[in-house]
Amino acid sequence: MSKKRGRTEKGEKSRHRLMEAAAEEFARSGYHATKVSDIVKAAGLTQAAFYLYFPSKEAILSELVAEFKQQLRVFGDSGSNVTALAPSDVPAKMRQNIEDVLTFLLKNRELVRVALYESPEATVIHEEITGLIRENARKNWLAGHIREGLALDVVAECIFATIHASAERWLFNGEKSAKQLASEIAEVLQYGMLAHRPKNDLPKA
Repeated sequence: MSKKRGRTEKGEKSRHRLMEAAAEEFARSGYHATKVSDIVKAAGLTQAAFYLYFPSKEAILSELVAEFKQQLRVFGDSGSNVTALAPSDVPAKMRQNIEDVLTFLLKNRELVRVALYESPEATVIHEEITGLIRENARKNWLAGHIREGLALDVVAECIFATIHASAERWLFNGEKSAKQLASEIAEVLQYGMLAHRPKNDLPKA
């Protein structure tokens, strides 16, 4: 291994440590209250090391958010792998998709809180992910997997809000596993709450 390659690998490790520390500090104390000195202390590095990789605190936040958006976009689009399935295979796949999203959120919980609460792009991220969910819901409606009469924009917001809020309430504190929570969320989203629907209680156009 060359010295140049060795320095590159060491540098990448330091950079990764700084990003992990920043995510933890931003999630714990808030972006505005966190100082560069807090980040480098948590990472076990120097301020000189920080500025070697990032010109400012704003820059490391921007990179954290960009990384989060890239990863979350994949899960926001996970409904697209349901469209071609037979109806009998849809429920299990939907449960698996929700479990995969919850597992991702659990592994990246600090980043979740930074991106969805601390980032100036929080509203944009929300709209982008719900937009992907809405488009996949439309495709699955066309495929016959989603029943007629639902407002797909509301469907998308409900899915996003349910998964996000449930993760904050039960997943991040270890009260429920990703598998258990996914099954419970899927049960509500797939089959609703009421055991019976009166014939005269139809949605208004």
